[in-house]
Amino acid sequence: MVDRITHEIYHRAMSQQVIIEEVEMTLEMARLFEEAERNMVWLSEHAEELEIFKRHRGRYVAAAGGELFVADSGEEVRRLARAKHPDEMPHVRYIFREKRSRIYACQRKMAAL
Repeated sequence: MVDRITHEIYHRAMSQQVIIEEVEMTLEMARLFEEAERNMVWLSEHAEELEIFKRHRGRYVAAAGGELFVADSGEEVRRLARAKHPDEMPHVRYIFREKRSRIYACQRKMAAL
């Protein structure tokens, strides 16, 4: 019974038409993308010194304007970051409670022998 219902919901959702539109990148969009990338890089570069993965497990963190914000929900951490830096696009990340292994795949072409 559950499988049939799940299948029907999945089929209904996946059968809907998807429209993809290509639009020109505006100056404002470009600025937001640049800020988001800068905040992501800042968070990555400062994660160890701020002990993000030790002190904030199970919480959301955001980087904006060279500052770290921490909260229990994505909405709250985004609100905190935007309150202090209203013109910035914060980079938000959830820090899992338990340490997880990650596998990074890299597709390489093998040289012919």
